[in-house]
Amino acid sequence: MFSQQVFRRIIFAIAALAGALPAAAQVATSGPYWPGPAVSGSWYDPTRSGEGLIVQYLPDGRALVVWFTYPPAGAAGEQAWLITDLGNVEGSKLKFNTVYQPQGGVFGEAFNPTAITNTVWGTLELEFRDCNTATLRYTGPAAFGSGTRNLTRLTALDQLECNGTKALTTTGARALSGLRARSGAWFVPSRSGEGWMIEELPDGRSVVYWFTYDPQGRQAWTIGSGTRDGNRIDIAGNLLTRGTNFGAGFNAANVQQVPWGTLSFTFSNCGNVDVRYASSVAGYGRGTRSGVRLAALASTACIDGTPEPRINGAWSEAAAMPLPAQSEHAATVLDGKIYALGGFGDPQGFKRYDPGTNTWTVLTPMLAGRDHLAAFASDGGVYFVGGSSHASSGDTIAAYRYDVAADRWDPRPELLFNFGSHAAVLNGRAYIGNANGTLQEYDPVQRSSRVIARATPDRNRDHSQVVAFLGEIWMIAGRAPETTTVAIYDPVTERWRNGPSINRARGGFAAAVVDDQIVIGGGEVLGTTFRVEPTTEVLTAGSDVWRMGPNLPLAVHGVAGAGLSGRFYVVSGSTIAGTADGNTGRLHSIQLMP
Repeated sequence: MFSQQVFRRIIFAIAALAGALPAAAQVATSGPYWPGPAVSGSWYDPTRSGEGLIVQYLPDGRALVVWFTYPPAGAAGEQAWLITDLGNVEGSKLKFNTVYQPQGGVFGEAFNPTAITNTVWGTLELEFRDCNTATLRYTGPAAFGSGTRNLTRLTALDQLECNGTKALTTTGARALSGLRARSGAWFVPSRSGEGWMIEELPDGRSVVYWFTYDPQGRQAWTIGSGTRDGNRIDIAGNLLTRGTNFGAGFNAANVQQVPWGTLSFTFSNCGNVDVRYASSVAGYGRGTRSGVRLAALASTACIDGTPEPRINGAWSEAAAMPLPAQSEHAATVLDGKIYALGGFGDPQGFKRYDPGTNTWTVLTPMLAGRDHLAAFASDGGVYFVGGSSHASSGDTIAAYRYDVAADRWDPRPELLFNFGSHAAVLNGRAYIGNANGTLQEYDPVQRSSRVIARATPDRNRDHSQVVAFLGEIWMIAGRAPETTTVAIYDPVTERWRNGPSINRARGGFAAAVVDDQIVIGGGEVLGTTFRVEPTTEVLTAGSDVWRMGPNLPLAVHGVAGAGLSGRFYVVSGSTIAGTADGNTGRLHSIQLMP
């Protein structure tokens, strides 16, 4: 990246941190490394200190790369930068089919966003061997050429470290101090074509890159670091670099650092920032900007203030689902509507509830009848996975996808059978629980899946629930026998840890994330006395305990839950423990209040 002097001055030195991981933590995946949230940060070739790449892995499972470098020999200007389109994961690679070189801007008040041209530059891919090493391959225009670089991580980001360091409560939930993330991309909407990349480091500092143009209209970028102080970052020594060229013309010994001036950021909330700058370099001047967040990073969260637990409220009853009623079914949400799939009573049933009109629609039946299945929504489709088959003949395909626009079911044979748990989507991937406590991780873009080993020591998770919360996957309760325990899978480290236990042991219950809370309700206990559990529980972001909420209007198990527009929905279920008798078909919801 930079000369060793600059490196020591402004970049966090990556080092293994001592100390034990949280309880129950261990690597849960095997095989080739899948790029994910942990790859966010700055990367460089140690033999080419003075240039590098910023990788931002985004919440939808795609990624962005900005390459800060220098122009080829003979080209105008002292710096250059390249930006990719949004790329996808392919195995161990991030692939970017189009790289642009933005041009046409001028620094300061003369900046005109309509003058920016995103000239197509070429292609780029990053192949990751692990969380800290990768290979860059690129092809550019003739002046830049093509090549390969062996990269190593330069910056580890706060709450996204490969080794698993996170701010946690005493019970294993994420603490609020780790839920203030401002890392990501920021810009001024009226000045599209330039912006800032902010990287918050674990030691309390932040590195800021400013991708812009010089007063003569050529590409330029600055870099600086400052200590975070509440809602401020002040950078006293922002720098320009110059003195070398791209590719074979690069010489790290020629890289010069040029003091540029000062830069400060004041965040009014998680999405807005005021930027002030004063440059000592001729032509840049001083000024202020009102910026907004352009992109956050996957598996980070930014919460303003301290969320107040919402554990009060009154239940409302909506339109009942069309008969036959269902239990041990699945539910998911897509485009503001709830989909109910399969289960006892209607194993091929597929129904959609529209809260805007309070109506149900019976849709094209599932191609395979299932109970104890999982469902999730992604890429404009509704998926169901696994369960116990009700097909009269051999049903060997584990999963199907319903294309909403085409009204068509398509097989997804790359998915594996599961039973007795549910699914959630996080960072563009689905995580599907199984009764034995394992997870299946599925990427719908590359149509590939892998199995994540269960937490050790842990228990079976039959009739458990799976939700995505604050950038992680929570596998809650379940039975064999019923338990209050919670296991949390961190996709950054690919490890499990113990989470805060719920208050009442239960299996076959409803669960959903509603805004900044997890809400669970219902379920059954099959011990010496069979009973249906009427209670609900709530865990608020930043809290270390579950709190009891209002009892369900009707105690049910084999019930599905959904979170939509600030409300928790409880969809159908059975009123009789240990059986599928007493299916209700009723739909209740609640908006929880402090």
